[in-house]
Amino acid sequence: MLGFRQCGSVCLLLALAFATSPALGQDEAFREALELYHAGSVEKARGLLLAAIQSRPSAIDFTLLAVIDTAEGKLDDAERHLRRALKLDPGMLGARLDLALVLESKGNLAEASALLHEVLARDPKNVDAMLYLGSLNLDQGQYAEAKMWLERAQATAPRDTRVLVKLAKLRNVESDREGALALLLEARKIEPENFGVLYAFGAVCLEMDLYKDAAASLEEAVRLNPGDLKARYALASARIASRKIAAAIAIYESLLKEEPENAQINYALGAAHFLAGENDAARKYLNTSIRLMPRQVESYYYLGEIARQEGDKEKSVELLKSVIDRAPDHVRAHIALGVTYGSLGNLVEASREFETAVRLDPQSLKAHYQLGLVLAKLHESDRAKRELDLAKQLRESSDDKVTWELAQPPAGEDHAKVVEKR
Repeated sequence: MLGFRQCGSVCLLLALAFATSPALGQDEAFREALELYHAGSVEKARGLLLAAIQSRPSAIDFTLLAVIDTAEGKLDDAERHLRRALKLDPGMLGARLDLALVLESKGNLAEASALLHEVLARDPKNVDAMLYLGSLNLDQGQYAEAKMWLERAQATAPRDTRVLVKLAKLRNVESDREGALALLLEARKIEPENFGVLYAFGAVCLEMDLYKDAAASLEEAVRLNPGDLKARYALASARIASRKIAAAIAIYESLLKEEPENAQINYALGAAHFLAGENDAARKYLNTSIRLMPRQVESYYYLGEIARQEGDKEKSVELLKSVIDRAPDHVRAHIALGVTYGSLGNLVEASREFETAVRLDPQSLKAHYQLGLVLAKLHESDRAKRELDLAKQLRESSDDKVTWELAQPPAGEDHAKVVEKR
């Protein structure tokens, strides 16, 4: 999948098919190949294009060949065909845009950016080039530049939902989730049946703890594109957040049938079984996740929790320490390790872990509460009362609602989050 591709190259080619004027036979060959490609007859489309090129090389045929190559992951072939297209027709902006996308996915960011600037030099109001430049900057963490290009694209095409979705992503990265949600609501009004809009809206709602809205939007996204893994994964996360664990497990199991060697899905399924109290099943999937991705931490964390629940406290300490060694700011691991130390009677070490958790996350109700309990046992009455009062305030400020904490998945992807009760 290309990093900043929002509209497939075929969308551009459809316009190019009418904007260019190849020979009549060549035009018919291109149109027939495009229809075959849309129908899934990729090899027939490729054969037709190659035959047409042998007869008379055409930039638009080379560009469609590149689209087919890209869809099959043959990026070197795609690059070669796009360069041939531009050699035949240097003014073909669609091919220049597509080449930028291919180069970006191959890691050649400098040339990709240069190509996009070339498109804008020829066509200053080209929304695709502005969108792709903004996306490229966003992916590189260059937020000021991303904002400039995306806002320029929005000013040029205010109803382009691709731009609104990408701007929403920028707002979300900047922790302006309300701003992201407002942009996505606007996009939904424009295209209520757009998969990308529905998925992005659901993902932001999930991060804002708006679980009902998240589930409804993600259900629509999955209905429109049932084969999309990330949307189904996010829907499962919404199910867990709503405490519909069995429904989430069913989704994860369906994903695992399609990708049995996916570490992230194995992890999610293990975490879901843990939340359901099914430790044997949880252990099985978590261990598989570790086998597939040994350096991740989340599966070790849940295995540590399972060990503590089953009374193997030394094993729990070992596993939770390994998590903290790799991820010192893992709040839940510090809390779990503190609880384990407390059950072993090591109150001093327990208090240190809870204090670390409070420092890392001052809003953690559980960290304040557990620290207060341990300090009371250590006869530090004033500090204990202060921590327990803070825990009470945090509980009241949340209107007695259960709060949920998003746990990062092994792969670290923003769409793949498993939630856990604090």
